[in-house]
Amino acid sequence: MNDYDSTFISGIHNWCDRWCEKCAFTARCRVFEREQKRDVKSPEEFWNAVSDNFKETLEMLRTMAEERGIDIGQIIEESKADTSVQEDKILDEHPLSAITEKYLFEGKDWLDSSRIKNFLEELVRQEQLGVITPFDSKTQKIKIENALEVIQWYLFFIHVKSKRVLNDLSGDFWEGYPESEKSYNGSAKVAMIAIERSMNAWKQLLDLIEDEQDSILMHLVLLEKSRNQLIALVPNYNVFIRPGFDD
Repeated sequence: MNDYDSTFISGIHNWCDRWCEKCAFTARCRVFEREQKRDVKSPEEFWNAVSDNFKETLEMLRTMAEERGIDIGQIIEESKADTSVQEDKILDEHPLSAITEKYLFEGKDWLDSSRIKNFLEELVRQEQLGVITPFDSKTQKIKIENALEVIQWYLFFIHVKSKRVLNDLSGDFWEGYPESEKSYNGSAKVAMIAIERSMNAWKQLLDLIEDEQDSILMHLVLLEKSRNQLIALVPNYNVFIRPGFDD
């Protein structure tokens, strides 16, 4: 391995939250470097980039499968059986999937409403009346913006990762692997990080926007239910070692 290759952490991108702007490991992530090099200006260039990524993914999949003695051809043949709709239905009806989906849609409705806009307008009015200082007003705005950024980033992510956990648990592929390598533990760990960061962000809003405490509390309850569901389903998630992040 040359010095160039040794700077990158193998597989680090598989267990991150995709928030590159907030990540301390971008210099050691091959996917981030590759994306930075691409200058996608047109739809054609965009789809060419997607195609390149897909080819790389297929190559990686086949290489990893070969190393583990997995017959990709057989898996492809077996997957042709028309069971995907039924399996998706089962996953969708699981309590974890239902709760995270409920959080997703109710959270989106809350964010799309006029609640934040009304609060910020009231903040400006109080500042103009001298009820609060410009410094306090600015501080509150920054806190709200930071909290909203976190909530919005993880809103869909939590549901997607939770479905990934359920999908991995539905089979016995990972049965012979140690807990520190099982995919569902890794997905659950990343989902848990997203849930806990989202709960912290909602708590920030709860402390700032008194008139919306009841509605904010409902989102926190949904996240706590999701968190408990994950713990019950994947109790050993925390032993999973994410390359780079947990080394």
